[in-house]
Amino acid sequence: MTSSLSSFRLDPSSGLGIAGQIRARIALLVADGELEPGARLPSLRELADQLGTNVNTVRAAYTRLEGDGLVETHHGVGTVVLPASADRLASGSPRLISNTVAVMIAGWDPFYLSLLEGIDAVAAEQGTLTLVADSRDSGTLATAIIRRLVARGVDGIIAVSSGGLDDGARNGRARQGTSTPPIVHVDQPERKGYSFVFDGEQAGYLATRHLGEHGHKTIGLVTAPIRWSNVGPLHAGYLRALAEIGCEPLVSEVEEFTLEGGRAGLARLLDSPDSPSAVFAASEQLALGIVQEARARGLHIPRELAIVGYTDSPAALLVDPPLTMVSVPARQAGAEAMRTLQALIAGEKPRPRRVVLETELVIRASCGAH
Repeated sequence: MTSSLSSFRLDPSSGLGIAGQIRARIALLVADGELEPGARLPSLRELADQLGTNVNTVRAAYTRLEGDGLVETHHGVGTVVLPASADRLASGSPRLISNTVAVMIAGWDPFYLSLLEGIDAVAAEQGTLTLVADSRDSGTLATAIIRRLVARGVDGIIAVSSGGLDDGARNGRARQGTSTPPIVHVDQPERKGYSFVFDGEQAGYLATRHLGEHGHKTIGLVTAPIRWSNVGPLHAGYLRALAEIGCEPLVSEVEEFTLEGGRAGLARLLDSPDSPSAVFAASEQLALGIVQEARARGLHIPRELAIVGYTDSPAALLVDPPLTMVSVPARQAGAEAMRTLQALIAGEKPRPRRVVLETELVIRASCGAH
């Protein structure tokens, strides 16, 4: 008996029926990765004896799973699990959840709080429940989460700053005739279909130009990998402003948007031959880490190091001195993404579009006066 199925028991009160319950349980195990491609399912007799049901009922469930493209049966080998896309899982899974949408974020960053508020405010208008999943900035985990959500029958998904989705789940409702739920993307400039993004190029330009206006000639950038689609535009704006100021770029890339990354990124810049007098941080978490590292080195902010960060939250006001930030309309993005998703769930077909939301420089004390 496959260990992941050994504890499976039928629910007499379920409206799915016995074959439907077997089919649903196996589909969920495939989606969750507990039944990997190549795994062999129990024989018809073995599973029928475990569940106390008829062999023909188990055969019917296996036949439906085979029709869904989740398994295949070979004579003399048995029934084995196939690699499953989001489309296959959607067609093979019953509607276990109703009036529920999922929001996938890339980590527990303060930036997401305002965005989630916007999503939840619009969802509440129709009594929609929102589930939140963390992909931890991992494309592989994002793909796994999408599979699990699709298998559980959510009505739609908002994917925020998260890559790595199945090909069948990239652009709204995947393909004509499939049952994959619609997906709306936020803060993913590379996505087509229904997408809401922030003007990162404008943000990088505003922050760097502001530091240049304070008289700084060595302006560093601490950022997550520039190859990331929502980071590249920030870097482009930074370079454009430097070209106008007449300065050379001084970039420190770190692995992720964390306090530790901010500290490491600033340390690398300060230990370089061209130590900067000002720094633009590509996220609020990086900016806070930069503040920590500057204080650990005895640097006065802003007299010895000016700082501007990207995105904004109340945490930026709690720092001494308060941080100058380039603010993004996160709540607006969440609300508009949810409205678009509701329209798609309702069967409407708005033209796929990419909405670019403007950013704004919020001047506080971390840049000083030069």
